[in-house]
Amino acid sequence: MQRALLAFAAILAAHASSLVTANALVGADIADRTVQRYTVVIASQKGRCSGVVMAPDIVLTAAHCIIPGEKFNVGGIAGSGDQPLQALLFSPVDQIVIHPLYKPTDAGSPDLAMLKLAKPLPDRFIAATLNARGLSVGDDLLAAGFGKTAERNSKAGITLRMVLLRVTDSVRGWVLLASVGEDASGGGAGDSGGPMFSYRGGMHSLVGIIAAVSPTRTKAVALSAHYDWIKQTMAKLAGP
Repeated sequence: MQRALLAFAAILAAHASSLVTANALVGADIADRTVQRYTVVIASQKGRCSGVVMAPDIVLTAAHCIIPGEKFNVGGIAGSGDQPLQALLFSPVDQIVIHPLYKPTDAGSPDLAMLKLAKPLPDRFIAATLNARGLSVGDDLLAAGFGKTAERNSKAGITLRMVLLRVTDSVRGWVLLASVGEDASGGGAGDSGGPMFSYRGGMHSLVGIIAAVSPTRTKAVALSAHYDWIKQTMAKLAGP
């Protein structure tokens, strides 16, 4: 296992120059109504990230999206699948829990954070189903996020998009993914913290969180290694 982890660390280092945090799915398809119900935007004065609904008032995102001292609001697409000009903000973030092992200077640490909202999201949002299974090379996953919509656009997008990606490297806690077939996903601000779903038997299940994206590679946290932390943190935030 130690040799495998060292080999994967070398892979991450080799892509460090091209993998940038808070990147996006440029050119991906507009997300369908189901994915819209799971996925939210997390906004502050200094930018945006994406997140996934775990409960009506709890959201999971990437830890590097949390800037100390900033105030955050959570929003998403309103209505029955329509894509308005701007995602609506529904609630401020009341409490933030960073994964205890996350270190901003350590690219291999678990890039996860849980957000407790001041008030529940509208009823049209539903909690994603967390899948505890591990990920393997060759797995196809659906990634979603509020990233920029064009390569030349330097700002995060206002449209929720999704794209199919395939796992190319997998070691406990992390996966690297690439485009499937001729479809391509590119880099831009806004998609970090976005969900990665496995789709089997007609159901979406949450298996990863986007950490970084380049025009050719996506880096994601595999949630199977952090299943217990997610469940325990949700229970604490839910209260008695």
